[in-house]
Amino acid sequence: MQELEVKPETVESVGAELREAPIEPMNYIFGRIMEVLTVVGLVAMFIPGIIYVVTGKGFLSREVVVRNWGLKASAFWEKVMGIKVFGYSWFLSHLNAMDCLSIVGVCILAVTPLISLFGAEIKADSKYRILIGILIIEFLFAIFRPILMGH
Repeated sequence: MQELEVKPETVESVGAELREAPIEPMNYIFGRIMEVLTVVGLVAMFIPGIIYVVTGKGFLSREVVVRNWGLKASAFWEKVMGIKVFGYSWFLSHLNAMDCLSIVGVCILAVTPLISLFGAEIKADSKYRILIGILIIEFLFAIFRPILMGH
């Protein structure tokens, strides 16, 4: 077998060709929104998370969380707080606590694809709008199902 020698100029020329490849506006908008909101979500998640870990001040104490981490969500909340959790109000009503504030970053990350799809829908050709519309409806159902069905 003969080994292929990769020349640096070959790799650079391939990279240049990729940078010059045309990108449809729909794809560009989708990717750009994903990129920006991912950074925002990560920052919104990590900064309060680090403050929670360092200070220990939150809605739940670190020790309690660690002791009960392996439980299912419903069992966790019943054992730790004596409550049944429905929807999203359990953390939205406690945004002054760093652990709950950190979950806002997780929520931003969770809705990033949906917001990106809305952006892509605006720039999409008519042949893609129906498919993107179906994806948007599916995302919205997944987001609102816990509220509507009491899960």
